[in-house]
Amino acid sequence: MRVVYFLSRALGYAAAGMLAIIMLLTVADVSLRYFFNAPITGTTEITELLMIIVIFPALAWCALKGRHVSVDLFVANFSSRTQAVIDAITQLVTLGIFAIITWHSFLESTEVSTTCSLISVPFSPFYWIMSVSLALFCLAIAVLIIKNIKKGVKG
Repeated sequence: MRVVYFLSRALGYAAAGMLAIIMLLTVADVSLRYFFNAPITGTTEITELLMIIVIFPALAWCALKGRHVSVDLFVANFSSRTQAVIDAITQLVTLGIFAIITWHSFLESTEVSTTCSLISVPFSPFYWIMSVSLALFCLAIAVLIIKNIKKGVKG
C-alpha cells in the first residue's frame, strides 16, 4: 500500500509540474504573439499533450487524498460503519468500470502509431502514460476498498 501512496504522490507532483510548464508556455506564447508577432509553433498541440500528463497521473493521488467530487447528502446521516460499506460498494463499482477502461487503454496503446500534425510528436508515449496512470488509479481504488472494508468491520 505504501508503494501506491508513494507513486501516486510522486505522479501528482509531476502533474503539478506539468501544469506549471503549460502555464509558462501559454504566457510565453501570448507574449511573443503580442509583442513580436511570433507565436510559438505548436503551442496548442503541446498543451493538449501535456494535459494528459496533468490529468491522468493525478487521478490516483486525488483518490487517495479523498479529493474527488462526492455527494453525501443522504449518506452523511448514516453511521460510520454503514458509510464505509456504501463507500466500499461504490468504489468496487468504480474499480470495475475503470478496470475495463484501463484494459482498453492498454490495448489502444499497443496499436497507436500516429503523430501530431504540426509538430510531429508521436502520440504513443502519451497513450502509455495514460494507461499506466489509469492502472495506478485502479490500484488506489483497490487500496481504498480495503481501507473501507477494514473500517466497516471495525465498526
